[in-house]
Amino acid sequence: MRYTITGRNIEITESLKSAIQEKIGKLERYFSQDTEAHITLSVEKSRQKIEVTIPVMGGIIRAEQESSDMYVSIDLV
Repeated sequence: MRYTITGRNIEITESLKSAIQEKIGKLERYFSQDTEAHITLSVEKSRQKIEVTIPVMGGIIRAEQESSDMYVSIDLV
């Protein structure tokens, strides 16, 4: 699985990337290697939000979560 990670009002650090790959990587067994996951991290005041979109044949899989801590949002998504 390939990851496209973008940030809005947040710098994407290596620790954020590794946390995302650790959690989203658990889904790799369900998808082929050429599947691309689009991950967007955003910060607005005290809201830390993550959006995950995975296009698949016939539709998309999408999850969105927000909390006061980005790592908690990553865990919940």
